[in-house]
Amino acid sequence: GSAGRRVRIGTEGRVRGPERLDATSDAFWRATERHALARWRFRPATVDGEPVESTKVLSVYFRIEA
Repeated sequence: GSAGRRVRIGTEGRVRGPERLDATSDAFWRATERHALARWRFRPATVDGEPVESTKVLSVYFRIEA
């Protein structure tokens, strides 16, 4: 399955306000949303050497192995 999302990345590199673009499952969307807010970290974008808020579009894929 997969879930697409647009995320705002704050000046400290943390995800802020993930926005759902598509998902194969509501449960998977909710699980990845919680994980993104709690654990995902990015290097913030910079302008003239200063960190700025930016936006990225990400896709998350999963596979269940038996």
